[in-house]
Amino acid sequence: MSTQSAEDLPNCRLFLMPPSGLDADVVAASLTAAAQAGDVACLVLPPDKALTDKVMPIAQQEDIAVLIRDDSRFAAYEKADGVHVTTGIEDAMAAHKTLGRNASVGVVASGSRHAAMEAGETDIDYIAFDLGSPAGEDLLTWWIPLFEVPCVGLDAADEAACLDAIASGADFIMPPAAMWNSTDEAARLAANLTAAGKRSAA
Repeated sequence: MSTQSAEDLPNCRLFLMPPSGLDADVVAASLTAAAQAGDVACLVLPPDKALTDKVMPIAQQEDIAVLIRDDSRFAAYEKADGVHVTTGIEDAMAAHKTLGRNASVGVVASGSRHAAMEAGETDIDYIAFDLGSPAGEDLLTWWIPLFEVPCVGLDAADEAACLDAIASGADFIMPPAAMWNSTDEAARLAANLTAAGKRSAA
């Protein structure tokens, strides 16, 4: 357990996840703009070979970890860095068996504090909370001062909601979907959220 205040935590970094069905060229352009303007830690992609082939080289060049959503076999085939699991703790545990202990495996927590604690007791690298609901916001603010497993704020409605999560102490934040509207918006949000997330010299 940790009782660190938000100011003592590492910097909050960006966790990118393009909306489903977005054109690969749009994803690539927005990713490049965000990476050049801010501190992007991770990119989550669907198990889509055409998209992965287009975008993964850009992420690798920028030293951004690439995770595949809910498909460990595809992640292994594409030599991705790990998986982002939305389907439950059991699948997260199975992903580590498929990909090995060096892979990054995160899980989206839903429901209760008890379910989040159960997820945190497994060998995951991060836990993610849906900021699109009051329950998700409550779980994130409850989690931060108590547990060492890093947390991600997902699906915030807008920039202001992202800033609230950063101020609460989130380790990673997913920019709002508007970042994929244009390269200018991707760069602006990446710069603003990265600046807000600077808590230490680390």
